[in-house]
Amino acid sequence: MVVLGTLRSTEVNRPKHPSRTLRRGAEAVEMVFALPILLLVTFAGFEYGWVILRCVQLEHAARIGARESALSGASAESIEATVRQSLTGVGMPNATVTITPADPAAAVAGTSIRVDVEVEYATVKLLGLSRLMPLPQTLRGRASMVREPDS
Repeated sequence: MVVLGTLRSTEVNRPKHPSRTLRRGAEAVEMVFALPILLLVTFAGFEYGWVILRCVQLEHAARIGARESALSGASAESIEATVRQSLTGVGMPNATVTITPADPAAAVAGTSIRVDVEVEYATVKLLGLSRLMPLPQTLRGRASMVREPDS
């Protein structure tokens, strides 16, 4: 018959086995080697996720600018102001905006107008792990739309 909750006297007075202490030391050594690698992989995931987020934000700003450029009466200044407003809202006011052709107001209906947005990654980085892993120097967003006819 087995009685639950009772301990044998041999279990209570058992001396500590030396291999248990060695195992604890081995686990500590394994942790010393594994923890930095685990942390690097975790923070690399954060950093690459940040890169993707910033690229999506640049693409969105370029798309907003391209949509503005497709409307009749849009000038290079109004397109750039629209893009900068979008980028300022996400913390990237120092991006470079390029519009092709340079004067979209003179473009005829049916002309494709392209908006390129570029920012140095060093100005928008999250953790700054560029010495430990490959990260892009610049991030780019690009969008183009066809100029609509004047109404």
